[in-house]
Amino acid sequence: MSEGHNDIIVGLAGHIDHGKTTIIKALNGFDGDSLEEEKQRGITLDLSFSHLHLPSRNVAFIDVPGHNKLVKNMIAGAFGIDVLLLVIAANEGIMPQSIEHLLIADMLGISSCICVITKIDKLENPSLELPRLESDIVALFKTCDMKLYDTIALSLHSSTMPLTNAYDSLSQLKRLKTSLDSIPKPQKIDFGLFLYYIDRSFSIKGAGCVVTGSVLSGECCVGDKLYAYDIKQEVAVRGIQIHDKNATKATPSHRVALNLSGISHHQLKRGFLLSQKGYLRGFDSIDVGIFGAPQHNTIYQLYLGSSKLNAKVHLISEAITSHAFGSKPLTFATLKCDGIIFSIFSQHFILRDDEGAVLGGIILNPIIDPIKKHQRVQLLESLCKKHFDSAFSLLCSIHKKGFGLVSSTQRFCLSHTQSLQIASTLKDIFIDEKSLTLYPLSQVEYLKAHILEIFLHNKSALLSAQSLCVKIKWASLGLCQKALDELLNEKQIRYKNGLYLSQWCQIKDIKTYVQERILEILAQGHYAPPAPYNIYEELDIDKKVGDDALKSLTQAHKVVRITHNLFITSSALNHIVSLMREIISTHSYVDVNLLRKRTDLSRKYLIGYLEYLDKFDDIECNENKRSFKYGT
Repeated sequence: MSEGHNDIIVGLAGHIDHGKTTIIKALNGFDGDSLEEEKQRGITLDLSFSHLHLPSRNVAFIDVPGHNKLVKNMIAGAFGIDVLLLVIAANEGIMPQSIEHLLIADMLGISSCICVITKIDKLENPSLELPRLESDIVALFKTCDMKLYDTIALSLHSSTMPLTNAYDSLSQLKRLKTSLDSIPKPQKIDFGLFLYYIDRSFSIKGAGCVVTGSVLSGECCVGDKLYAYDIKQEVAVRGIQIHDKNATKATPSHRVALNLSGISHHQLKRGFLLSQKGYLRGFDSIDVGIFGAPQHNTIYQLYLGSSKLNAKVHLISEAITSHAFGSKPLTFATLKCDGIIFSIFSQHFILRDDEGAVLGGIILNPIIDPIKKHQRVQLLESLCKKHFDSAFSLLCSIHKKGFGLVSSTQRFCLSHTQSLQIASTLKDIFIDEKSLTLYPLSQVEYLKAHILEIFLHNKSALLSAQSLCVKIKWASLGLCQKALDELLNEKQIRYKNGLYLSQWCQIKDIKTYVQERILEILAQGHYAPPAPYNIYEELDIDKKVGDDALKSLTQAHKVVRITHNLFITSSALNHIVSLMREIISTHSYVDVNLLRKRTDLSRKYLIGYLEYLDKFDDIECNENKRSFKYGT
């Protein structure tokens, strides 16, 4: 296995003061309670991070608070965890936060757990009480989808316990390390892009901005550009550290520190998302599936990665049991958030109400469509079962003017290639692979009728797929070409010199015809000629044909290009130049205001003609006023 690919992130969970931080210290010597308040009170207030080198892998630890008032910090640390290390004190047994932490981890899809029973030295009769507690733990795990890999009992506070060798602390600690080294690494969801939520942001002298977080998907390398979606700012990865060592690449199942350039640490906050630019769109509403019994129109705290928002739950359907995300019943709902959320299909999230009740869920539709309720339910039913073919068909029927697969990474957690493969199995669908757009086949017929309508009103139209794209904004190049090809095969139109013509077109020389018509329209415009794209639209001609004609007219000095989209006949230009010279002779200068009074032209034309006047040797410009250099 490649270096680092077997590494895991282990999250410690459990009730307050059950010994989570003490276990980490016993394993690697790291005292997670780094804040003075933490040391004084003996509890962990915020997330704490450390690591352990084992023979076959590196383990990164996330120690989370056990106090019920700090569960929000526990949730923030739980995202990205591969294995849960549930700590239960023998003298207190399974407590409220033990259950809540296990529930949260289970709802986040964490599939493996090692349970450590601590403080067994405080038991009066370990041989009797421990088996009973172990039995309770087994029963607890039967209430969730998580697998209990191992249960280890020890004490880290007494070396003179009257216990059997089975509970010798040193051997049990060694057994814990063995379990951490051997527990199978769960398969991570590949979201198709680098996904990294910031949990800390700070500055280091000489390095600048540094952020820490867990890589949930994808990879990034030193020198890569990333995008902070929450503030719409691009950053560069100057350096990477994993397990306190410099690295060239950041990959999933690692706690990673990124040294970023192009931004201040003050701009980045816990919960901000770093990823590649252009993959994600943010919304204040998303469609989801919720595990448990959510309350309609109730506001919950929404946790996604290390981000936290308030969200009102709008229930869409009753709970269903048949879906692709485990055995728990799933209820469809729309979350209306108090901020913008960037999410991806199949991401896990947590909801928590003001009373502390915890629910979990799955992102099903991260890109909201303006669709009817029954269509939304139908879409969510397809998505929760990962029946993407039926989801594609439905969305294509809703978006008749094109359903794009460009966002398939965010929308379906699928690559473009995977999306096109699924689309290729659908019936009555036209696929434009270049633009990654799906259309109902009925749109081909609609477009064919539209093309024939153009030819009916303009028998001299000279069309191409490109010109149709400009004219019909929703139609892709591939769809336009498909419609033209079918009309040609049906002998309803003709093809000549790369253009599509009406059957009644009488044009003999296309180049001459286009030049003459463009020159005619420019002449009609006089001082205010229309822009080329307006001329092409009026004549129903292809842009390239029109551009070539304008180029020929310019080379023949029949037309002069003033600015990017301002072409004027040479005759009209001579007149306007003469007029500007006349104004100078009368007023000693010409500017925008004087020229407007004589021509009533818009500023676009006025500026263009005045700047053209600057090309003459006898003209000078001072403070936007043109005059004769020599007082002519």
